Amino acid sequence: MGISRATASVAFMLLLIAAFANHGESAEVKVGVGKSGQATIWITGEIVPGDADKFSQSVRRANDSGKFVANVRLDSPGGNLLEGVRIADAIRFGKTSTNVGKTAVCASACFLMFAAGSTKNAGYGAQVGVHGASGENGEETAASGAATVSMAKIAKELGVPAAIIGRMVVTSPQDMVWLSPQELQSMGVTMMGRPSQVTPPVANLQQTPPNAPLSLSPSESGVTASRTFKPDAAPTWAEIVNRAMEKSASQNNGNPLFSRSCQPELKVCNVGLSYVDNQGKVAFLKTVEDMNGKVIAREACTLNDFKDVRTCINWDDGTSHRDMKDSNGVWSKVGDR
Repeated sequence: MGISRATASVAFMLLLIAAFANHGESAEVKVGVGKSGQATIWITGEIVPGDADKFSQSVRRANDSGKFVANVRLDSPGGNLLEGVRIADAIRFGKTSTNVGKTAVCASACFLMFAAGSTKNAGYGAQVGVHGASGENGEETAASGAATVSMAKIAKELGVPAAIIGRMVVTSPQDMVWLSPQELQSMGVTMMGRPSQVTPPVANLQQTPPNAPLSLSPSESGVTASRTFKPDAAPTWAEIVNRAMEKSASQNNGNPLFSRSCQPELKVCNVGLSYVDNQGKVAFLKTVEDMNGKVIAREACTLNDFKDVRTCINWDDGTSHRDMKDSNGVWSKVGDR
């Protein structure tokens, strides 16, 4: 099934996305012709309304001059999601390859454009990132939540692995998950050049840090949040989710273990990502949303051996509490720590 059918199936949701336009300067779209006689289109900068038309016009001009557009080179932090989906649709339709250079960034809406390539190439050092959709002012709303679901559906149609889609869905618009070379290869990307032996600088995309950031425990893969506050070295929520996703996937045949439940009496829904930590304890990351899809709490929790008492740490303010499960499976708060 092509992305055109996927786009049609989520058309209503994408109409909501159209309201989320970023009104900055449009991306630069230019065409070049290589020695082979085939054309390459460069898309550089933020994606804004009108850029999909600019891209289609560039393809048309190249074709009218007898040139086949074989490759699209991307360097964009993302932007308007509807425009990104339209460009991705055109890339898929044209059976065009996509490329992110070793010093380039392709994040958010740009990721769908990259994933649409008939073949995909990225240089070692390229920064390819995913996160959820946001409203016009960067906020999380019911509409942006619906848009994130639409992004996930389109990504699935483009053959993006479930583990990467999971990262997209659970990552706040204020955070970013940067995909590793191994993750990129899992979606069929050919890595170009040589791996760097130093960590590349993180792209300067705006992220909102928590009020009182938590650090991880000394165990690199345990993902258990500690109560030690180290603002200078604290990971972002996205980094914690990323490590938990890897842990959960390795324990569940490559598929991270997600769950969702709602509490009508509290007018909230909970999204959980479960895994077993290095001490053999069942642990999970939990995001709490209100009825409008706005995230109101983010927690890291660990269960006791009997799985009837859990200790949770609030990511945003550093407070912690304990809950106990009754005979009906209902959790109730039993105290602070």
